[in-house]
Amino acid sequence: MVTLICHRFPPLRPLSGPLELNGKLNNAEKLFENDIKGPEGLVVFNNELYMSLHGGYIMKLVNDKLVPVLKTGKDCEMFWEERLCGRPLGLAFDQGGSLYCADAYYGIIKLNLTSGEKITLVKMDIPIDGKNPMIPNSVAVSKDGNVFWTDSSTTHYLYDGVYVLLSSGTGRLLVYNPKKNTSKVLLEKLYFPNGVALSADESFVLVAETGKARILRYYIKGDKQGRSDIFIDSLPGLPDNIHSDGSTGFLVALISPQEQDSPFITSLRYPSLREFIVRIFHLLDLSFKQINKYFPTYYTKRAEHWIGHFESLKWLYGDRVTIVSLDNEGRITGSLHATDGKISSISDIINLNGYYYLGSPYNTYLARVKY
Repeated sequence: MVTLICHRFPPLRPLSGPLELNGKLNNAEKLFENDIKGPEGLVVFNNELYMSLHGGYIMKLVNDKLVPVLKTGKDCEMFWEERLCGRPLGLAFDQGGSLYCADAYYGIIKLNLTSGEKITLVKMDIPIDGKNPMIPNSVAVSKDGNVFWTDSSTTHYLYDGVYVLLSSGTGRLLVYNPKKNTSKVLLEKLYFPNGVALSADESFVLVAETGKARILRYYIKGDKQGRSDIFIDSLPGLPDNIHSDGSTGFLVALISPQEQDSPFITSLRYPSLREFIVRIFHLLDLSFKQINKYFPTYYTKRAEHWIGHFESLKWLYGDRVTIVSLDNEGRITGSLHATDGKISSISDIINLNGYYYLGSPYNTYLARVKY
């Protein structure tokens, strides 16, 4: 059962001042085109770029070549069998060089890159405050080893993600305590919580509330410890991953840039359209599920995956790419845009060795732009 979103969006910020359009991400180079799919999450460690991919793979970039690091799930035929393959999303490293991954089907995983030891810290079949995690999405690790992570839904799995984005918020921000081996809910009833990032002094953690085009701040230390507020809202698109800018600010990728006169379908302005889309997708989904139950084929399996997945909503996304720069107080200090239509659906950005690397949950390449 899908309960449609009934929240109101404040007016989107105009593309002027620090948000003014530019071509700083134009003329992107496409690495490994058609050899990979969905480099969703990016992270750098020891001057090497790591990425999460469809098929359950985590790879690193070494001398412009991909080197396997981890397979989160089991062997599978094709990437659309992600319930079996695994689907790693957010990545992070701790102070000791261990790699953490939020896999949408296998939980929060910790990997020792030296020994190869893999530990599942958060399992999908163990309830947290009475609810099983269903879409572990992003991770951030503090200096004391606590793991902040998002669970984008407690009602649907990633393969039905389209319904999550169009329904009422059931997502959560949590923190895993390695000493107690337990997770605690910090915020709940969030509309598809996504990327997480710690402030430079680790006094607060940010969480992208994708479904509401805003970022929330949860205070870890200080006078406001345990409280939360809106860090920034009315973003000109739906925020995905958040990274430090290398100083005290942040870089935020907008997976679906939007214009003031055409906000995303999750806004209240389109309740009838949202209901229509949900009904159509649900009918198509049920049809292909039945076909695959008795007469599975390559095409019907792929169709079932496409219908429930976010990729089916790409036609609703804006035609530009936008990255927003924020300071430590949530003020917009600048932006990066691609306006040439060469790349789209960017979920993450990392700057490394004179390049911006741009991730995406859908693209069949890793984009790179020299700066």
